[in-house]
Amino acid sequence: MFCSHCGAQMAPDAAYCSVCGKAAGTAPVNLDKPSAPAQHTEGDIPEGVKGWSWGAFLLNWIWAIGNRSWIGLLAMVPYVGWIMAFWLGFKGREMAWKNKQWESLEHFNRVQRKWSQWGIGITIAAIVLAVLAAMFAPDVVDVERTVTVERSEAPAGANDAGVTARGIIDSNADNLPASLSTVAGLLDRRTNADGSRAVTLGGRVLFSGEDAGWQFPLRSFTLSSGKEAILMASSGGRGASCETMFFFLLADASGVRPTPMFGTCAARGSFVQRGDAIEIELPDVNGASTIVLENGVVVEDGQVVSLTGMNDPSR
Repeated sequence: MFCSHCGAQMAPDAAYCSVCGKAAGTAPVNLDKPSAPAQHTEGDIPEGVKGWSWGAFLLNWIWAIGNRSWIGLLAMVPYVGWIMAFWLGFKGREMAWKNKQWESLEHFNRVQRKWSQWGIGITIAAIVLAVLAAMFAPDVVDVERTVTVERSEAPAGANDAGVTARGIIDSNADNLPASLSTVAGLLDRRTNADGSRAVTLGGRVLFSGEDAGWQFPLRSFTLSSGKEAILMASSGGRGASCETMFFFLLADASGVRPTPMFGTCAARGSFVQRGDAIEIELPDVNGASTIVLENGVVVEDGQVVSLTGMNDPSR
């Protein structure tokens, strides 16, 4: 028999404890087997529990379920979620210590460390996947308006009014023609002995200026009365600040003559032909710029483009 007050061993029939002198109790004290751990209270937080928790911050509501910190489920609520995520980062370890049973402080820290490792690992993997997705996503910025216009146009082919379906022009395309057969002769690009390039018509050099090496044909448009309009690109000859400008070569049996250069510096756009009028749309900072060639005159956004020293393709 043991004293219920001090745990000293007593004779079975003793009325008072010979050590503490108090009346003997009936309930023995078990000194060999500790009682089960109790729930931790506010004042129970030992040194080494407080601190920032990456697991609670990054995994928030998932961490809250695993650590029985149910208030953390507020991280799923819109607008409140980010506030709760930071709160869990600051206070999560303390809440987990109080809300769950832990074998020791070492056991607690080991479990919380695993939560943080998983949270950081999952976050890094998500960032890497997002960067890869952005790198390999199709580039649609320059042609967004073009695609919209295409969908609103009639199906491919010409209709009774002589209006063709809207198509794409792209000076950076891989399948650009190396040469074009025109009503005035073969339009071709030639590499000279010194490595320079030039556009020729029937073997004769059309231009010999500084832009000549950067000019190349894109496509031709058949006009009435045996005439033809060849859309040309001029890329890179006047500095890298403007990627591409365009101009037409107006051809007939007697030869060709160039129009002034035009464009928004965008390399890609769309076109449609309505009889002898050719309309081109190019993206710009305001949405799109519309250029119309009709009767040999280029009109850009309602203004006639006159030939000057700056827009002369023979320069």
